Amino acid sequence: MCSQSRAFGSGVVLIWLWVFFASVTVSEAHAAPPTPAPPPQADQPSAASDFTETCEQALPKAEVDALVEAMREVDRASPCALERVDTQLHRTDIAWAREGVDGEFGARLGPKACVLEPTHRGTDLAYTADPELGERCPAVVDRLRAFVGEPVEHLAVVVEAQAVEYSSAVDEDPGEAPWSVAALAWLAALGLSVAVAVDHRRRSQLADADARAQARAWRIALGLGFVFALAVRLALPATLANWYGAFLPAQGWGDQRFGASSAVLQAAVRAVLPWTPSVAFGLVRVAGSLAVVLVMILVRRLGGGPRAACVAGVLLALSPAAARLSASSSEHVLAGTLALGAWVCWLRVCSDEPETLRERALPGALAGVLMLLAVLARVDCWPQLSLIGLWGLAHRPLGEPGAAAPRGRWRAAAGSLLAFALIWSLIGAYAYRAVVLPSDHPPPSLADWRMTAGVLFEQLWIAATADPAWLSPLTAALAALGCAAALVERRFALVGLALVSWALVFVPLGRNLTHDGLTGTRYFVLAWPVLLVLVAAGAQAVATRLVPDEARWRWPDALAGAALLALAGFAARPGLTHEYTFQAEYRALAEGLAALERERGEDRGLGDCTLYYVAPRQHTGEVDFDCCLDPERTPLALASPSLRFRRVPKNDELPRLEEETCALYYRGTLCEILTEHAPRTQRALAQIREQCARADAWMEGGEALVSTPVTRHSLNERWAEDPVIELRYWSQPPQPEPGDH
Repeated sequence: MCSQSRAFGSGVVLIWLWVFFASVTVSEAHAAPPTPAPPPQADQPSAASDFTETCEQALPKAEVDALVEAMREVDRASPCALERVDTQLHRTDIAWAREGVDGEFGARLGPKACVLEPTHRGTDLAYTADPELGERCPAVVDRLRAFVGEPVEHLAVVVEAQAVEYSSAVDEDPGEAPWSVAALAWLAALGLSVAVAVDHRRRSQLADADARAQARAWRIALGLGFVFALAVRLALPATLANWYGAFLPAQGWGDQRFGASSAVLQAAVRAVLPWTPSVAFGLVRVAGSLAVVLVMILVRRLGGGPRAACVAGVLLALSPAAARLSASSSEHVLAGTLALGAWVCWLRVCSDEPETLRERALPGALAGVLMLLAVLARVDCWPQLSLIGLWGLAHRPLGEPGAAAPRGRWRAAAGSLLAFALIWSLIGAYAYRAVVLPSDHPPPSLADWRMTAGVLFEQLWIAATADPAWLSPLTAALAALGCAAALVERRFALVGLALVSWALVFVPLGRNLTHDGLTGTRYFVLAWPVLLVLVAAGAQAVATRLVPDEARWRWPDALAGAALLALAGFAARPGLTHEYTFQAEYRALAEGLAALERERGEDRGLGDCTLYYVAPRQHTGEVDFDCCLDPERTPLALASPSLRFRRVPKNDELPRLEEETCALYYRGTLCEILTEHAPRTQRALAQIREQCARADAWMEGGEALVSTPVTRHSLNERWAEDPVIELRYWSQPPQPEPGDH
C-alpha cells in the first residue's frame, strides 16, 4: 500500500511539476548537463559500444588535466593535430587529425573495469584506439600507452559531492545539449498552459447556466476516466517493455540516447520525492492515464458527443498494449501523451471557436512546445506528428453529417496547415541535429518501407488475433464498424484522414504490428488514437439514432457502460496477463536481490556487492537476441543503487572470489539458448556460451539464492522448454572479533 501511495504521489507531482520547474529542473539541467558525444565521422566507427553502460569510477580532474597536457606535448612534436579531448564521467574521448588525410582518428580511455575490449590495459586504466591512429600517428599511441601504463593514476569514486568535469574541448564547441532545450520547453509549457487555462475560464464564465452544468458533468467524466485508467495500470505488475529499459539513476543523468524530455521530467520528480522504482513506474502510469483523458477530449474536439468520447476512453484504458506499456519503463508512453496533447491543442487552433488571433496563438504555441517535448522524448515519433496538421483541415468530422463549413473555413485551414508544416519541419531539423546524429542509429531501409506498406491493413487482423492480441479484438472490430458507419453517413473526409494517418504512423518508421509483440507496439504512439477516432464514429452514429438528446445522461447509459467494460476487459485479458521471458527474468531477479538485501540488513545492504552477468549484446555486429534481460540497463540499478554491475569479460579472467567482499552471479536465460534457434547470431552465441561456462565454474561453490524456470514466451523462439535462471551468492566469511578463539 505504501508503494502504491508513493506511485500515486508521483502523479500529483506530475501536475504540480511545471510550477516547480523554474527553481529545480532548469537549474539542474544547466548546472551539469551531460555533453553529448559529437556525431561520428563517416570513416570513424562509433565508440559507444566500447564502454560499460555505467561505472562507479572516474578520473580525477588532476589526472584529466595531466592527460590533456601529455597529448598537447605530442601535438607540438608530431605531424598529427589534437582536435579535442572530451571527458564524460568515466570515459575520455580523444580525437586526432593529420594534414592531408581525411577524417579523424580516435581513442577512448577510462578505468580498466569500464572498457569492454581494450587495445591496451594498464594498472588502473585502459584504452581502445582506432587502427588508423597507430598507422598515422604512432607517437600519439606511444605516449598514450605510456600514460595508461604508469601505476600512479588513482581512480576516484564518483560521489554526490564530487563535481563532474565535462568537455575539455580544443578549438571545438560541442553545441547546446538537448537537456537544456527540454527543460526550457517544459517551462514554456507551464506558462502557455496557465495562459490557455485562464483564457478558457474567462470564456466559460460568459456561458449560460445550462452550458456550465454540461461542462461540469463533462469534467466529472474526464476525472472518472483518469481514475479508472490509473486503477487499471496500478493493478498491473511493474515490468519492462523490452529486454532493457532503465530510469534515470539515483544521481546524474545516465544514458539517454534518443532524447531528453523524459530525463528532465524524471529529474524534477527525483528532486522532490524518494527516487525509487515505485515512484518511477508511477510516473509512467500517470502519463499513460492522462492519455485516456486526452483521447476523450480529442473525440469531442472532432465533433463527437460525450458518449462516443467515453467509449474511446474506456477502450484505451483497457487496451492491452497501452496499459502494459504504461506499467513499464518505456519512454514512449510520455511521447504518446505529449503527442496527443499537441493534437488536442492544434484542433483548438483550427476550430471555429477562437475569435481573436490571441485565442488561436496560445493553443498553437502550446501545441508546438508539446510536439518538441514529444520528439525529445522519442525522436522516432516525429513522422507521426505530421498527421496532426492534416486533421485540422476537416471541419468537425465527427459532427453532424453534411453540416456545411463556415465561410472562409478552407482559407483559414490552409493557413493553419502551412503554419503547422513550418513548426513541424523546424522541430524535425533540430531533432535530427541534436538527437538523430549523436545516436548513430541506422534509418529504415527501402525494403522496410515496402514491407510495412504491404501489410499496412493486414497487420490489424494479425495484431488482433495472434496470441496474446496486443490490439484488442473488440477495438479492431469496433474500428471496422465505425469505418463502415462513416462511409454510410458519407463522412468521406473522416475515413480519408484515418487511412492517411494510419500510413503516416507506420510507413516512415518501416515497422509494423506483425512482429516484436509489445516491444514493437511502443513505437506507434498515435496508432491507437487513430483507431479510436473510427470507433467513436460508430459510437456517435449509434448514439445519434438511439439517444438524440446528447445532453441527458440516462440509466441505459449505465447498462451500456457496464456491458462495454465487461466486453473490453474480457477481450484485453490475454494481453494484460501475458509475460515475456525478459519480464519474468526481471521479476525473479528483483525479488532475489530484494530478499538478499533484507537478509543482510539496512546497514550492509548490497553496497559491497558486485553482480556479474553475461551481457546479451556481444558487439559482434550481429542482430540482438531481443529475448533476454540485461540487468544493468533496467530499474534494478535504481532499486539497488549501491550494487555494482559487471559483465563477464570476454577475453579476461574473472577476479578470484577471495578478493571479493560480496559477489553475485546471475545466470540468465542467455546461457540456455539453443544453437538451432539462433541462426543469425552464431558468433555471439559462441561467446555467450564460453562466458557462461567460465562464470559457472567460477561461482560453482556459491549459494543459490534463486533457481527457477521462467516462461519461454519470447519475441522469437529461443528454447525448446522453459529455461532456468539462477542467482548465486558468495561473501567473505565473518571475521572473528578480537579476543575470540
